Parts: sequence; C-alpha cells; structure tokens
Amino acid sequence: MLDAVALEQRGIPTVTFVTEPFVGAAQAVARSQGFADLPLVVIPHDYLVEDDAALAARLEAVLPEVLAGLVTDGRR
Repeated sequence: MLDAVALEQRGIPTVTFVTEPFVGAAQAVARSQGFADLPLVVIPHDYLVEDDAALAARLEAVLPEVLAGLVTDGRR
C-alpha cells in the first residue's frame, strides 16, 4: 500500500490487488496516508488453487475495475 501511495503522490496511477482477508488493513493504510479512495481490486483468498483458465477468467472479470482505477484520483 505504501508503494501505491508513493506512486500516486508522484502522479502515477495505481491499482492494488488485495485478497479478501486484507481489505480492511489495505483501506486503513490508504486512509492513514490521505488516499481513502485508493483503487483496490479485491480477489478471493483461494486464487492459488485455481488453474490458469480459471485465473484468466477471474482477471478478465475485474479488468474494467482495473482500468477504472487507473483513471481516478485515489486522494478523495
């Protein structure tokens, strides 16, 4: 999260992938750094047990979210 904040402070858009158990922690860190709306893409914690086709489908499903995160300001 701190790397994403540092990049955002330099004007470089970011999107951070975070697994479900760590969403609260990621949001807390982003808020504490003044980036309450830092774009997060939440993925299930069990992604490591999926095959390549399942992972590709999951990533394709979040692609619009990733693209949207790259064109928004996370400092709201």
